[in-house]
Amino acid sequence: MSTPIRASLLGTALGTALLGAALLVAATPLSPYPSPRVLAEASPERAEGAIKVTSLSHPNTNVRWGRASGMVQAPLADVMRVVEDYGKYHTFLPHFRTSKVLTKRGDAAIVYMEAVIAMNTMTLWAQMKMAPAPANGATRVIEAKMMKGNVNFLEARWELTPVDPQHTSVAFQLLLDPKVPLPASMLSNENAKASRKTISALRKNLAVQRDQTATL
Repeated sequence: MSTPIRASLLGTALGTALLGAALLVAATPLSPYPSPRVLAEASPERAEGAIKVTSLSHPNTNVRWGRASGMVQAPLADVMRVVEDYGKYHTFLPHFRTSKVLTKRGDAAIVYMEAVIAMNTMTLWAQMKMAPAPANGATRVIEAKMMKGNVNFLEARWELTPVDPQHTSVAFQLLLDPKVPLPASMLSNENAKASRKTISALRKNLAVQRDQTATL
């Protein structure tokens, strides 16, 4: 085969390949989920990985928020179902002894909660208002604020972002300022530990549900 003919055939094959690739890209639907690269706190792996723990200041107290975030192997709808089931928090969250929904109107609820600390020697209670906050893009936000209780200050916040159909990026913040004579730094450290335990407990809860569904 002569060189001009060989070059022509090669050029035709290359052009066909490029055209096919372009058509494939054009035909691929855009994902409705944000890329993990743009999720600042999401693990780059598509599996549950490390839990990132940080602390944040609050304008009304010297005690700092504890914030933990990580990937959860479950669709957003499954995670939302657990997070919004306030009456069952005591069944999987660490230190919780009671979680009872007193009233519910729409997506908002008033919930009575009890938790034990200091090796079960101290019981904390609070009546919390649980309600969704305005969504931040694809991120669903649920906030909990104390209405009354036997602590100085208590707030919590969930942030749930779909990553793909089977994974959700979850962040949880906790700020508890109990009426105990301890340094703010120590209480802040406990908030960070508790936020990390909450993400771990959520993962375990969803894993149990996943296993139960698989055996049906």
